[in-house]
Amino acid sequence: MWRKRTSIPVAVVVVAALALGGWALANARGGGGRPPTAATAATAASGAPATGAAVAACRPTAGELGGQADPVAAGATPRVTLGPSERLAGSAAAVRAGRRGEPLVISGRVLAADCTTPVAGASLHVWQTNGDGDYGISGGSAEVECCYLQGTMRTGADGRYEFTTVRPGHYNGVEPPPAAHIHVEVRHPDGRGVTTEILFADDPAGGRGAGEVIRLTRTAGTPWQGRFDIVLGTA
Repeated sequence: MWRKRTSIPVAVVVVAALALGGWALANARGGGGRPPTAATAATAASGAPATGAAVAACRPTAGELGGQADPVAAGATPRVTLGPSERLAGSAAAVRAGRRGEPLVISGRVLAADCTTPVAGASLHVWQTNGDGDYGISGGSAEVECCYLQGTMRTGADGRYEFTTVRPGHYNGVEPPPAAHIHVEVRHPDGRGVTTEILFADDPAGGRGAGEVIRLTRTAGTPWQGRFDIVLGTA
């Protein structure tokens, strides 16, 4: 179903303070989101998961929790390009519609509740609107043939995943629009799982969404880039 739904080193302390300050500024501007944890700041500083006291401050990814049947075939890979669902795959118009929007690459890792241990064999199902705010052939928030943009992945031994897509638009024809978002459903055969949304810090409607806020970066001539590490709770 788819829905429109140890001690910390000084350098890490400085990064954490800067991260919190940046969050406060973004929140004051209406960017929404949650203050970063110490683990988030430590990861940003080192490019690797935090350890010790920083890990103690980490939390599972916000969303609907629980284990459901593993939805991804064993042959799924850690990297995909989102595209039309099986029901729309034969439509050239659906393929073109899925390309409308600014290119975007999201990558990250699925981690255990300690924010350190990679979770291998986790399945991710991802779906979203295109840049026009349309999910499928009828568009908007009505019932549609979903989706122009969807895909499934399975993490390898390092817990990593990556998908290429476009920046989603606000729902076409909905006022006020909810935040632009990407739906992510994560499941593991042992019962751990979460269904959440990726939101964007630079979205003026960021306060009208439920999920996790990330920041996107881009250099001239390249796609938008975003990192989203997913922390699963205990089974």
